[in-house]
Amino acid sequence: MNRPILALRRSALLSLSALVVLAVSACAPSQSGTDADGSSGGGTVAVTDGVVEITAADLQFDANVIQAPAGEAFTITLVNNDSAPHNISVYTEQDGEEIVIGDVIDGGETIDVEVPALDAGEYYFVCDIHPDMNGSVVVEG
Repeated sequence: MNRPILALRRSALLSLSALVVLAVSACAPSQSGTDADGSSGGGTVAVTDGVVEITAADLQFDANVIQAPAGEAFTITLVNNDSAPHNISVYTEQDGEEIVIGDVIDGGETIDVEVPALDAGEYYFVCDIHPDMNGSVVVEG
């Protein structure tokens, strides 16, 4: 066989393979459920009309920041779409004083956790059973 044609075919095949690898890696989810700061999940959810919903699935929360207004109590609705039991609790900071400890619920269950009015600042929320499931409550206003 002619060497230039063989080299051209090999080059085309390698180029095509590289494109496939790039396309697959661009569409792949992140390596773990943890962000660079160690919190789980991703994204921000805001308290609306006194309620915010957080979902637990695949050992992570679907959000790692809860935005809440200062001086107003609110409810966190925890939806457990996981096979493992979970809860959600709010603390002044990681390893800080408890503000509210949510009850543990099994997969397929939902619970409301009442959070008292908080001063402006940043607080910490976590599943007490799975400490890698955590995030921040950012209170503004």
